[in-house]
Amino acid sequence: MALIANGAVLASGGKARAFDPKKVFKEEKPSAKKLFRFYLKKKEEGDEDEALDVLQYAAEQGNQTAQWKLGKMYESGDSVARDPAKAFEFYKRIADHYGEARPNTPEWAITGKAMVALGHYYSRGMPEAGITVDQNEARVMYTTAAMYFRDSDAQFELGKLLLEGENTQEEARQGIRMLQLADQKGHVGALALLGHALVEGEYVQQDVVRGLTMLTRANEKATPDMLPWINGLQQEAFALASVEQRQQAIAAVQSQ
Repeated sequence: MALIANGAVLASGGKARAFDPKKVFKEEKPSAKKLFRFYLKKKEEGDEDEALDVLQYAAEQGNQTAQWKLGKMYESGDSVARDPAKAFEFYKRIADHYGEARPNTPEWAITGKAMVALGHYYSRGMPEAGITVDQNEARVMYTTAAMYFRDSDAQFELGKLLLEGENTQEEARQGIRMLQLADQKGHVGALALLGHALVEGEYVQQDVVRGLTMLTRANEKATPDMLPWINGLQQEAFALASVEQRQQAIAAVQSQ
C-alpha cells in the first residue's frame, strides 16, 4: 500500500492542502512543538480542515505523534471519514522506524502502541483495508511491543496467545509472566486472566479464593469493551466455587 507515502495529496485524501507552513512560520521546517501549538490553535478556533492539514504536514515530516494521532482518527472516524487502510499505514510508518525510538520518550511509548494496533489488524484481519489474518505477524508485533517496549497491552495480548492452543509448558509459563507484568501496570484484562488461571489451577498453583478475588476486582474495574468476557469468567468461577470460597473472596474484596 502507498496511501500516504507520496506526499500531501495522497495523505490528505486527494485534496490540495490549504496549510502552507511558509506563511505561518519563519523557519523552513518548524519544530514539532510549534506545529502542535498551531494545530491546537486551529482546533480551538473550530477550523478542523486546517487543523487536519497541520497534522498531516507534521506526519509527512516524520513526526510520530502526528502519525499516531492520525492513525487513531482514521481508525475511529474522529473528525475524518473512517478509513482502516489509512490508519494501518500510519501505524506501520511508526513501527517501521521502531529502531529509532529512544527509551523514556513519547516516541518510545507511541511505537509500542502502534505495534499493538498492527497486531490487532493482523490478528483479526481487516478486509476493507486489504489485510488478511496473519497470526504469525500479529505475534511478532505483540512480542516486540511487549518485550522491547514493555507495553502493557502488548504483554496482555502476548500472554493470551501463549496460553491458548497447544503451546508448550515453557510458553505457558512465559504467558503467565507476561500477564503478571501487565497486571503490575494496572491492566484489568491481565488481572482477570490471572484470576481465572488461579481458579482453574492452570500453569500456576491453584488458589480459588485468591482467583475469585482477582476476578471480582477485575469485574469492578472493567472497561465497557472488556466487561462482557470478564463478567462471564467471574460468574462462571463463582458458580463453580463452594459457598465458603465465595464468602472468603467477597470478604477479601471488601477489605481492600
